[in-house]
Amino acid sequence: MIDTRNPARPSKTFSRSYLAPELQAHLAQGGTVEEWLGGRTPIASMARISADRLKGDAIGVNRQHKNNARNAALHNCAVVVCYEDNNITAAKREVIRPAFLQMIKDITHGHEEETGIPLKGCIAVERERVYRLPRDFVALQDALVLNGTGTFIEDKTPLNLVDDDGTIIAGLVTSGTGEAEVRKVRNRTKRNAKDRAEEGGVPGGPRRFGWLGADSREGRLNNEKRNPAEWPHLITMIKKRRDGRSWRHITGWINREKDENGNPILTARGGKWSEQGVKGAVTNPAWWGGRILDGELVKDPNTGEPRLGKWEYADPEVDEVDYETWKQIMADVRANRLHRGMTNPRTAEATEGETTRVGKYLFSGILRCGRINDLDEVCYSKLNGNKATGKNAKYGDYYRCGDANCKGVGRRVAPVDSFLEELVLAYLDKHFSGTKPEVRPWRGKGKLSGLIVQRRKIKDSVANGEADWDDVHDMITRLNRNIKTLEAEEQEHLRAESKRNLIRGWNRDKWDLMELDEKKEVISQVLTSVAVLPVPKERGDKAPFDPNLLQVSWRKDKPANPQSEDQESLPKSGAA
Repeated sequence: MIDTRNPARPSKTFSRSYLAPELQAHLAQGGTVEEWLGGRTPIASMARISADRLKGDAIGVNRQHKNNARNAALHNCAVVVCYEDNNITAAKREVIRPAFLQMIKDITHGHEEETGIPLKGCIAVERERVYRLPRDFVALQDALVLNGTGTFIEDKTPLNLVDDDGTIIAGLVTSGTGEAEVRKVRNRTKRNAKDRAEEGGVPGGPRRFGWLGADSREGRLNNEKRNPAEWPHLITMIKKRRDGRSWRHITGWINREKDENGNPILTARGGKWSEQGVKGAVTNPAWWGGRILDGELVKDPNTGEPRLGKWEYADPEVDEVDYETWKQIMADVRANRLHRGMTNPRTAEATEGETTRVGKYLFSGILRCGRINDLDEVCYSKLNGNKATGKNAKYGDYYRCGDANCKGVGRRVAPVDSFLEELVLAYLDKHFSGTKPEVRPWRGKGKLSGLIVQRRKIKDSVANGEADWDDVHDMITRLNRNIKTLEAEEQEHLRAESKRNLIRGWNRDKWDLMELDEKKEVISQVLTSVAVLPVPKERGDKAPFDPNLLQVSWRKDKPANPQSEDQESLPKSGAA
């Protein structure tokens, strides 16, 4: 099953799949899929919503699943697996829809990948929930053809997307027309945004920190009126940056600030501040009344001065910041992505003496900060590798926590890597030596072989004069497309299996032959994290490396060698 949700960073945008609740309950009571189906056709429920305008509760997709289950029963079908892409558009080619792609694969092979539960098609409240672009329509059609059944239900109406009876052409026209309409809407939106910007109109988009949200009862647009509770904090962040304070300092300050009721000052989305969030708020020209469109400030064509918007922004007399303040701040912004879409006149190359991250480090990402941060929490932020420069170059590269709310911990790379590398190798020697690689067979092998044989027979019939090329051209085209899709899926499966078997059949000779990325993958398979504790005050920064200040967490998965399931002999704390 697929699930892209991250409990640590909740988001409206996610994809997932899961067994239909009724089927799950039946299986939990000891029943079987066949008993529950009772002769009904097993199909998937596809739900998608482009914009979750609530709080990410997925109410929209849940309603779609409920309607799909009810409508499927009208055609002696039963929803066995639910797939959903929440807060994800289907109108942009660059947007990936994980649940849709997984459903297409499962329908192609006739069963859900992990459970083996059969699938003979899908149902949606409307076809646009499944496809809007021609390529997605073709992918669905190919999956239904390869499945052999071709069941597709839109709301309460079964559609035939398999047989060449004109329905396919209608489907393609609908999809193509949909994409053309999408392009028109996007172009219309761009024109509208440009017109509004040139007129100084209030820009759309989500609520920004410092402004109030929309309120139809008061006739207030989104980001039109200043938020009295947030505005002083935004101005203070701007002034701090103007005065030369670091982004990290500002982020730590705003996260420690409290409102008049003692509550923390949260972002517009209700979360803690990050350096990127602070940069976004401070560098956005909206606070002084400006706006950027197509990489340039919107200016008055007559005067050449920035066009000020029709929303509330900083008063230079009261707030003591203005357009000149913003230009001063932007002159020191080096990264292109922080230029709010503007062309960056300066390169992002580091100046002499500036600390830059060079190359990759073996345990970056696994190491976590174990210091109590300014919020009285264990920081647990990732430590990144840094190039040692200046007078500290003689000590070598170092790992360091970069969280803005923490004073951070640091360790030299060489002793950390040496100690942890030997620890990992000892663990692998103990638990994975003598194991054998296990490559799980790809479920589409037989289907791919059958299509290749079918294509060869058709080509032979043309070569022998038994069939005319014009009669089989469309069939060959579809076969080539299906074969290419399945071959790509097979390669994806083999890569996943290769990664899964990195530590099976273990011996130390493999380690020396591995690339850095492979070593990092091996480490991630046996370690969850390594907490780096701060050096006690009485020792000092130049104290010798102490491995006991590294707290290692091993993965809970069962070792591949059943004879080595006990991990009691592994050292705790520093060598744990």
